[in-house]
Amino acid sequence: MILFLGKEAYPYNKVVKHLKKAFQILILILISVSCSESKKENITEKRTLYVFDLDSLKRTENYKLTIETKDSILKYQYRNLTDNEKNVTVRYNLNSKVLSLDFWEFELAEKSKYSDSELSNMEFDLFQLKESVTDGNGPMLFNENYGLLNIDNGWGMKFIYLKTENKPELTKDIIANLNK
Repeated sequence: MILFLGKEAYPYNKVVKHLKKAFQILILILISVSCSESKKENITEKRTLYVFDLDSLKRTENYKLTIETKDSILKYQYRNLTDNEKNVTVRYNLNSKVLSLDFWEFELAEKSKYSDSELSNMEFDLFQLKESVTDGNGPMLFNENYGLLNIDNGWGMKFIYLKTENKPELTKDIIANLNK
């Protein structure tokens, strides 16, 4: 069979062969474009953890925070610089607005609970356990850009993550706000 394209004639099998190659190239281009769009750059920051027992500062620890975006999940990895057993990973689902810490799930309890322009241009929302558990974690302040601001273990221990360059005095204001 011969195809006439314009003034020239081409054998059918050659036309099909060229169309298949063009189609394969188009598929490869589409795949590479979609993969490059789904990958987002990781964000890495230094954080200092302030550990309070009741309202008394007990110690500070240095962390490296890495924020990864994959589809609709934001993953926050807090890596302790001296003790890997103190590493913490938190996931935030952008669709369901659920915050996951280990096997616990937290839901939005109060929007815009805390704000401080030195920390973030976004307000922090208050998250609480979806299902109340004896000895479970207390409330946490969180926003998508900053990550966790605090973890409350429910037994009087409060853990506050500040960017290393932030003033430690901010911890008093955060604790006072959580105790309201």
